[in-house]
Amino acid sequence: MHQIKINQLALNLVKKLIDNKDYYKAKIQKLESGATVIDMTDGSWDGGKLVGEICMGGLGTVEFSNYNLGNHFFPAVNVYTSYPIISCLASQLAGWSVKLKKEVEKDGNIKKKVVFQSLGSGPARAKAKGEKLFEEINYNDDSDCAVIVFETREMPNEEVMSIVTEKCNVSAENTYAVCAPTASLVGSIQVAARIVETGIHKLHEIHFPLDIIMDGFGTVPIAPIAKDDFAAMGPPNDAMFAVGKTFYTIKIEKEKEEEIFNIIQKAPASTSSSYGKPFNDIFKEAEYDFYKIDPGLFAPAIYTINNIKTGKNFTVGTKDENLLKLSFKL
Repeated sequence: MHQIKINQLALNLVKKLIDNKDYYKAKIQKLESGATVIDMTDGSWDGGKLVGEICMGGLGTVEFSNYNLGNHFFPAVNVYTSYPIISCLASQLAGWSVKLKKEVEKDGNIKKKVVFQSLGSGPARAKAKGEKLFEEINYNDDSDCAVIVFETREMPNEEVMSIVTEKCNVSAENTYAVCAPTASLVGSIQVAARIVETGIHKLHEIHFPLDIIMDGFGTVPIAPIAKDDFAAMGPPNDAMFAVGKTFYTIKIEKEKEEEIFNIIQKAPASTSSSYGKPFNDIFKEAEYDFYKIDPGLFAPAIYTINNIKTGKNFTVGTKDENLLKLSFKL
């Protein structure tokens, strides 16, 4: 397992974007330092699929499907991985807050102003290891490159990229950032592609033993592109909360099965105290403060667990298509 190098695997996908930039509608910028920034603001469907797989460190597959909501027809993703902990928690999770501050003068005083801020996902996180989560994940990546994914409309500059380079201890020439705003086709696709990761992250939060998870599969509609990045926050989340479905194979002895099945009942989004309204309404009521929202909300609607030790299957959660219709403005 430790011989798998997710940054190198992701770089192979990044090179596909670069070598076929016109097909994927990617804009490539080579900075003076040698770092590479890839702008996927206007990226294609296949570009969005690749970005989703880059987020998973090359250890996951994103395929397109569809979802019927009454008479309405929407695209969807099917996502699967046989390396769920590494691909999802060590790579895809947006857990690295990259922030650049600069000193500015205001009213005669020197203050620090944030000039760039974005949550970073992708395999570069496994090189930087700046998050407490990595104390629990037994994985090291000795790739000589780093690939980070930013959900942003503002492209990172030399100073931002130098933060990634230094934290990951690689050369600037081997540092790559793939970027797309929330309100874009690629943005909608790559957020939907987090369905398996969102499910595992919630399992981690409710103290489900991660080491028994063998494989993961998930499916969820791709949210329609919103008018701006703020409006785009809600629909992709609501799609997961309302109708996102996940399937995990686990390996556990029969004697411990009941305990595991009891834990999983706490996982679906509908168990959260914040559940019940479109996310953007919840966010507004929370005065735009994420900390006032129950973190347990961030989960798929449905979980199915397949214990390969006993063959027994267990499903919790339910679909809420009325919530999705409200979110998608139908």
